[in-house]
Amino acid sequence: MAVLLPFLLVAGVTALVCWGLFRGAARMRRRRVGSAALSASMSVIDEIWHPAAHEPQIEIQQAYERQAPTPSPDDKEN
Repeated sequence: MAVLLPFLLVAGVTALVCWGLFRGAARMRRRRVGSAALSASMSVIDEIWHPAAHEPQIEIQQAYERQAPTPSPDDKEN
């Protein structure tokens, strides 16, 4: 019993921290807010625990940052 209680305490705290990180990542993706550093840290966690979601998230981020091409002055408006 003396070994079981500290083990359960550490496992519980670890599970609580992981749960908080996953909830934070989901909230950031849903609201599209957060700093670049925080987004990168959540991306690392997502890549480790859910690799299938990592590449589509990169595509979504690239599409979000992509800009429309600037029309040239020679283009005519119709």
